[in-house]
Amino acid sequence: MAGLNNHGVADVLAMAFMFVLLVLAAVFMHSYSLRPLRAATNRQLELKSEHLYKTLELAWVRPGVSFFRAAAENLLLEQPIVPRPYLRSTMENVLEYLHPSGYAVAVSLSYENASWELSWPEGAGLGLGAEKQFARQGEVRLTMAGGENIAVPVTVRIFEIA
Repeated sequence: MAGLNNHGVADVLAMAFMFVLLVLAAVFMHSYSLRPLRAATNRQLELKSEHLYKTLELAWVRPGVSFFRAAAENLLLEQPIVPRPYLRSTMENVLEYLHPSGYAVAVSLSYENASWELSWPEGAGLGLGAEKQFARQGEVRLTMAGGENIAVPVTVRIFEIA
């Protein structure tokens, strides 16, 4: 029993070093185990932005007129098929229903010097400077009365609300 009380400095240092290694290993294991969870969340939001884009591209705001086509007509024509207030109201309802919680959605169309933008919730902006954002880009093609084909770039962006 007399030998139990005779711990040297080397023994104490060895135990302290093992404790530090144990704590560091636990921290690294914990951070490594959360990495797939973050990647899965990001992938889910990428798919959500794709879903929003396809919904607005294929869903009709009026029979035969998709949301994107109506927005492009509002951008280019003086008298579009779907009036601007009705389009904005209907698109806000769709975005309100489909946007992920904790995130905002911005839809923007632009052609030459004109642009058409909508964000939900209101006042969230376009999220251009957001740290975490997921964008889906495409275009809407319109054929004008003179036979001219116009491609209007479209962007749907999901971003964290600041």
